[in-house]
Amino acid sequence: MIMFRRAALAALSLAFAAPVPAQPAAQTVLVWSYGFSPRPLHLAAGRRVTLVFVNRSGSSHDFSAERFFASSTITAGSAPDGEIDLPPYATKSITLIPRAGSYGAHCSHFFHKQLGMSDQILVD
Repeated sequence: MIMFRRAALAALSLAFAAPVPAQPAAQTVLVWSYGFSPRPLHLAAGRRVTLVFVNRSGSSHDFSAERFFASSTITAGSAPDGEIDLPPYATKSITLIPRAGSYGAHCSHFFHKQLGMSDQILVD
């Protein structure tokens, strides 16, 4: 009888719990010649997230978003000068808490932005 009451109480507490919208603990950003995905990148303001940048290209690229990285609280990893530098086939991660806003991002290598390597980061 005690086991039944405990199970009923646990089920009841789950039934009335409000769903909390969650941001995935990690968000993968794919990089290739000449693009980024997802496009745009959506994040939740004030919620810790690890961005995992995966360069699928045999060429070097970067993810340059100076305003975004400057306004975020970085808790692990780094973005020197607001960039994540990605050698060919490299994977790099940064954990941060983003601030609400709309931010531009692009590859700063010569002519890459003009070839389509730009993105928007939307944090709400």
